[in-house]
Amino acid sequence: MLKSLSFLLKSILIGVIISSIILLLVPDLRQGSGLPLTLFTEQESSKKLSFNPAVNAAGPAVVNIYSQSIERSGYNRRQPIERTSLGSGVIMTSTGYILTCYHVIANAKLILVGLQDGRLEEAHIIGYDPITDLAVLNISVENLHPVPQLDDPKTLVGDVVLALGNPYNLGQTVTKGIVSRISNNELNNYFDYIQTDAALNEGNSGGALVDSEGFLIGINNANFKTRISRSRVESVDGVSFAVPYNLAKKVMGEIIATGKVTRGALGFVGQQSGPSSAGIMVTAVGQGSPAEQGGLQIRDLILSVNDISANSIRDTLDYIADTVPGDTVTFEVNRDGTVLKLDMLVAELQ
Repeated sequence: MLKSLSFLLKSILIGVIISSIILLLVPDLRQGSGLPLTLFTEQESSKKLSFNPAVNAAGPAVVNIYSQSIERSGYNRRQPIERTSLGSGVIMTSTGYILTCYHVIANAKLILVGLQDGRLEEAHIIGYDPITDLAVLNISVENLHPVPQLDDPKTLVGDVVLALGNPYNLGQTVTKGIVSRISNNELNNYFDYIQTDAALNEGNSGGALVDSEGFLIGINNANFKTRISRSRVESVDGVSFAVPYNLAKKVMGEIIATGKVTRGALGFVGQQSGPSSAGIMVTAVGQGSPAEQGGLQIRDLILSVNDISANSIRDTLDYIADTVPGDTVTFEVNRDGTVLKLDMLVAELQ
């Protein structure tokens, strides 16, 4: 009898312990809601990855651009031909300033901007910059939605990006990719591009490249892709380019202020002297250029410009480009072991 009672008490104690453990592991049971039927079934996560907030934030600021121009060049053309171009643009300010690509509106006699709310407005060209292939338009419209912007987007290789535009006039389309490179890709000598694998097609030029939160990081340019395919490779799938936001905003500000972009130039070409040594090795000097007139020679090692160390060819060229034409800059160069100082009069880049 005692053995049976002892066994019963042990069973009750074990049951209490197990029940306590279950209550700790399944809080719903403490509220009297019963054991969830999904406890022992496979559940799908309710937290899906979505870029809907980013698209909702940036989408209304991306517009469709339709332009009509007169084309007079071409083989055996006796009459000018009217050409219609398709592209995209980005509303940058609530006062109606829009960034797009210059090739989208080049030689246009009429430009129409299609807003995402259905309005179709005529736009006026404020100015353009062929070097960055950017143009600034303006529309006189109320209740505009500027694209979200940060002073410094801090774009990094590996960032997820979204390209918004109007390819083939299908309406606003979103493609996704990652930043694979930030460099000039030998497409020009003046600035770096953002390279991504987000798909760009005809009509995407001038559209927005935004980060995963919807902040603008660049202006897409499908035309750069065409340039590479013609000169280097047969297929360029997965390679697209955008002008970085900071540069695009700077170009826009200067165009709004003066109608154009003014850059300084000296007329030389250089390259980094090596990963372990500072300085820029001069590889070419333009005949009659300010650099030649200032005494710069091939194989000179540029050590500094206006006492700023020349550790980066990109930073040095940017510094010269930002210098007002007509100003004088002083180069410190090493020529065959002798350090020289050369004064050069900055010209305007044409």
